[in-house]
Amino acid sequence: MMKNKILISFICILFFNTIGTSVFDYSFPNISKISRKADNKKESFIKINQALIQTISEKISKHYLNLFKHRVFNGCVLVAIDGNIIYENAFGYSDIHQKAPLTTNNIFQLASVSKIFTATAIMKLYEQGKLDINQTLQYYFPQFPYNTITIKQLLNHTSGLPNYLNLMKDVVRQDTTLSSQSVLDFFAAHKYKLEYKPGRRYHYCNTNYVLLACLVEKISGSSFSDFLKKEIFTPAEMPHTNTIQYVDMFDKNTTTSSEYKKRYMPLYACDFILGDKSIYSSTHDLLNFSKNLMDGKILSPTTLQMMTEGVPTKRYGMYYGFGLRIRDAKDSAKMIIFHNGWWHGYRTAFQMRPKDRVTVIVLSNHIHKTAYYTYPVFQAIDEVLYNNKTEINSNQEIYPTLGDE
Repeated sequence: MMKNKILISFICILFFNTIGTSVFDYSFPNISKISRKADNKKESFIKINQALIQTISEKISKHYLNLFKHRVFNGCVLVAIDGNIIYENAFGYSDIHQKAPLTTNNIFQLASVSKIFTATAIMKLYEQGKLDINQTLQYYFPQFPYNTITIKQLLNHTSGLPNYLNLMKDVVRQDTTLSSQSVLDFFAAHKYKLEYKPGRRYHYCNTNYVLLACLVEKISGSSFSDFLKKEIFTPAEMPHTNTIQYVDMFDKNTTTSSEYKKRYMPLYACDFILGDKSIYSSTHDLLNFSKNLMDGKILSPTTLQMMTEGVPTKRYGMYYGFGLRIRDAKDSAKMIIFHNGWWHGYRTAFQMRPKDRVTVIVLSNHIHKTAYYTYPVFQAIDEVLYNNKTEINSNQEIYPTLGDE
């Protein structure tokens, strides 16, 4: 009898260990060790964990239904583990005035989530040996009036440059179109004083990423939009993603945004300035980008590792790398790499946890900041998969503020 009990116990332990290893046992001491598992893993994921997926999905659904019920969320949500969608839904309207319902095919202005793609474009050129991130921007643009600002400092927001949106107030709201080159020319002409010595500290600044878009065009010899399409969007299987230059604003799948009291947000001259914003995409396209990025099909794992070696931001212990914020950077079990965005009524969140390849995408065309509040999503996954119940505290509830996205 005792031998039988021992044998049964051994079989049970072996069974549960097999499930854990084949599906959720990821160990990434650093992000460069992310690797793609066997293709048959998708089938085992869905077959073995259907009950768990259902439980997680119900918890996530409850969270967003509650937000929608209280009229503080309007948008699309997608949650995936290792590329497998475990939850997706659309809440509210694509156009709140026309009462056109949202679908999961709608595209949204990504706002500052666009910075991820700008940084990826720079690192593509770096991998191709076409630029040195430690070189100064003035090396490539002699008219640029600051001779010590490097490309790396632009990438991690340590350049000391002031924000062009604050300096160009007289022109950014005009009914014209500006370009990234307009910003470079503006700084070359005015030679504004830097806010601090380059490299001294971190300060989030949209100017940095506009200048990086100029650099992509200079080095590649093509427009920023065309470079992204050829080098990133097409290889990453993102057919519905484009910059504002190629987006049909009147297409039924293009959302409109509104701010407080349902006020429409008109297009301004600076909407056509690229690098810091103005990429439009859908939840499915962003999921494809996440999968291809994690699989090393867009950038090498070594390059991705470089992008996540950030500088401290002094905000809840977060770091900023190259177009990516990093939470819990020193704990591989908790680390989340992400970017949020806010622009003209759009709120966006694109977040990835390398440990178990969780991807959370929230795209909203309403001003409310609930798009950033994804902690309950990660909490639902951790409670179900790891029996890890964590109390929500104020720091975990708050993502970057209005002026720091």
